[in-house]
Amino acid sequence: MKAGDIMTTNVVSVRENHSVEDVARLMARHRISGIPVLNDQGALIGVITEFDLISKTGHTATDVMSRSIVSVSADTEIEEVSHLLASQHIRRVPVMREGKVVGILSRSDLIRQIAMRWVCHVCGEIVRGSHEVPERCPRCGAGADTFTHEVEPPGM
Repeated sequence: MKAGDIMTTNVVSVRENHSVEDVARLMARHRISGIPVLNDQGALIGVITEFDLISKTGHTATDVMSRSIVSVSADTEIEEVSHLLASQHIRRVPVMREGKVVGILSRSDLIRQIAMRWVCHVCGEIVRGSHEVPERCPRCGAGADTFTHEVEPPGM
């Protein structure tokens, strides 16, 4: 599975001249903990996290953003993204294509992927960890049309 398969594509971003207050309002409104910073040409120049907002002083996005950016391509394997997030102690990575941000992949996206499952309604077999419907049930051999996509219910 690739980053492009599970990334969030509706990316909230800010321009480099946005005020710190505007950035904080956007993050609060969208309930996100980090936001890409783009220049006037739409190129990624930084990321602002909650930590940046509470630990740095400044007036604009460029004053408080982290300039050291770890990003991935849409073709990056999920296992590699997981390793990056864990080893770099970061919570999200911008997903890039041809120099532009096309998505963002966060720890919560990976957690949702772990929780997803396909259920065969013929025999009840559960197939985990894929956005693609299984071609056949590994237990009973039923076709793809017998599966429904579910997210693991709470409390299990």
